[in-house]
Amino acid sequence: MSNFDVVSYNRQGKMYFACNQANKATTALSTTATGLILQNPWGSGKKLLVVDARFAFSAVPTAAGAVMLSGGNTPSSTAPTSLTADTIWAADGSGVSTTAVARVYTIATLAVVNVYIAPLSVASSTSASADMSKLPEGGMIVVPGNYLMFSHVTTVATGIGSFLWVEVPA
Repeated sequence: MSNFDVVSYNRQGKMYFACNQANKATTALSTTATGLILQNPWGSGKKLLVVDARFAFSAVPTAAGAVMLSGGNTPSSTAPTSLTADTIWAADGSGVSTTAVARVYTIATLAVVNVYIAPLSVASSTSASADMSKLPEGGMIVVPGNYLMFSHVTTVATGIGSFLWVEVPA
């Protein structure tokens, strides 16, 4: 059991979520990213405490592979480019967030190549999990200038990803 009080953070208006609204293909280790990318801008003054990260397949992969959480190997002051932004929502049900410092993209060119952080699941050419979750409860932190995203090993994964996070002072 965690002592991470998500209810308190949510009541304070510090909790946010994002979920891509259309199927997206993941990318492997590269500065070119597709899927769902949670980015903390350089100089934001906040840390993003990741509460939950999920990926649901929309199609069975063509071969065996793994869906991974990955992120930048070091923070960078260079902002992402070639962006397709997605919407960030307040987790308290009040709608689109106007207060989040984080940015969420479904396409981005990043300054730093991602590294694998944690496996979510393995899929084969005959089956894929309907939902995979990594529940870090604040144990994964995205610092200013860094990012977290869904990636794959071996075979592209297509589906929907979501992140739930809390923003606290850096």
